[in-house]
Amino acid sequence: MRLFTIHIVDVLVAITVTTSVFTDLRERKIYNKVVVPAVVCGLVVNSWFSGTNGLVFSLKGLGAGLALMFIPFALGGFGAGDVKLVGAIGSLKGTFFVFKVFLATGIAGGILAVLLLVKQKRLLSTLKRIWLSFYIFVGSVFKVNTLTSLDKAEFHESLPYGLAIGIGTLFAYLVG
Repeated sequence: MRLFTIHIVDVLVAITVTTSVFTDLRERKIYNKVVVPAVVCGLVVNSWFSGTNGLVFSLKGLGAGLALMFIPFALGGFGAGDVKLVGAIGSLKGTFFVFKVFLATGIAGGILAVLLLVKQKRLLSTLKRIWLSFYIFVGSVFKVNTLTSLDKAEFHESLPYGLAIGIGTLFAYLVG
């Protein structure tokens, strides 16, 4: 019966992530009407097939996903939809999987950001701004810094992070 649960959950993850990547690329939004039902499905399906253990598994995954994304969100690095999407993945697949997704997403997001900066011919100026911001942050104990302070380019184009989450999720599946 557990094998059947895995297939249902995998299909739900695929639908949720694919839909969210599509809407994030097209409209720059990850909708609650996509992620909230995914969270509920994760809770219900895991509870149905594994009882209380499944519910705990799902709640831990949800909490881990939200917790992992909270600090970058609070610093202005991600939108709330990105946080909720990772939480939904955690609700469906659990703590260990969502941690792999988080790590793979960070790598994918970094690569996508570098590619975007190269395309815009802003890589060197951005690296200089990051270094300056780091230097000021380390040099001043009282300065509160956020990731948004790094974004001072005249022609800024943000990265739809749902794409990085989608790539990270795919990579987490590929590595097992």
